[in-house]
Amino acid sequence: LAGYFQVDVTEREQCEQSMSAIKPDAVFHLAALTNLRACEQAPADAMDANVGGTQNVFRAMPAGTKGVFASTCHVYGRVKQLPMTEDHPLAPQGVYAQTKLQAETWIRQSGLPVVIARAFHHTGPGQSRDYALADWCHTMGQGSTRLLVGSIDVERDYSDVRDIVDGYRVLFEHGECGAAYNLCSGVAQSMRQFIEWALNGRSMSIEVDPSRLRKHDSKIFLGCPSKAEALGWSRKHDLRMTLATMAS
Repeated sequence: LAGYFQVDVTEREQCEQSMSAIKPDAVFHLAALTNLRACEQAPADAMDANVGGTQNVFRAMPAGTKGVFASTCHVYGRVKQLPMTEDHPLAPQGVYAQTKLQAETWIRQSGLPVVIARAFHHTGPGQSRDYALADWCHTMGQGSTRLLVGSIDVERDYSDVRDIVDGYRVLFEHGECGAAYNLCSGVAQSMRQFIEWALNGRSMSIEVDPSRLRKHDSKIFLGCPSKAEALGWSRKHDLRMTLATMAS
C-alpha cells in the first residue's frame, strides 16, 4: 500500500487522487449513507453519497482494476416470490433502497468492471446500535432485565458479517462484471428466535414498544444464495454463536 487515505466519496478529486496514489488491484465500495431514517430525512445527501459517491469511486479506478459494489437486498422491495433470486422484480421502497438501485443501474450502464453484491441482513461484533440485533445484544450484555422490541414474529434471512465480507472476496475473484449476486443464508428465522439465541439460556422480559413497529414490514424476507454459492462461496460462522458472543 502507498498509504492510508480517508476521503469523502462525494468529492470526485479526492477519489481520483487517492486511487492514483494507491493504484489498487481491487476496489470494494461499501461507503454509503445506510441509516434508513437519515436517508428519508436528507434524500439529497443520500443521493450524493450512494449514487454520486459510487460514480466517483468507480470512475477513479485505475485501468485493469476490478470492483465490487455493496448493494442491498432492499432493492427487491415488496416480496413477490420466495426465496428471492436475483431475477426477483426490483421495486425498492424508501430513499435508501432507491439510491442503491440507481447506483446499480449506473454501474451496468457504465460498462465498468464492477460486480454487484446484494447482501441480505447481517450482523456481528461491533455493529452500530442503529440496527436491531446489535442493539438488543448490547442491552443484554449490559445486564438489563427488560428488552424493548418491535415486531419479533417477522422472519428474516441473517448472516454473520464475516461471511458476507468473504462473499465480497469471492465475487471479486469469480463474479461476472455487471451481474448481481445475493449474499444470504437462504434460511429465514423469526426475530424472536434470534433473541433466544442471543440470550443463550438466560431469562429476560421482552416487551413490545409500539413506536418500534413498522406498518408495512414483510412477514418473511428470504433470499436464495445459490448463484454466489456456485462461485465457491459458503458460510462458515454459526449465527447462534455470533449472537451469544455479542450479547455476553
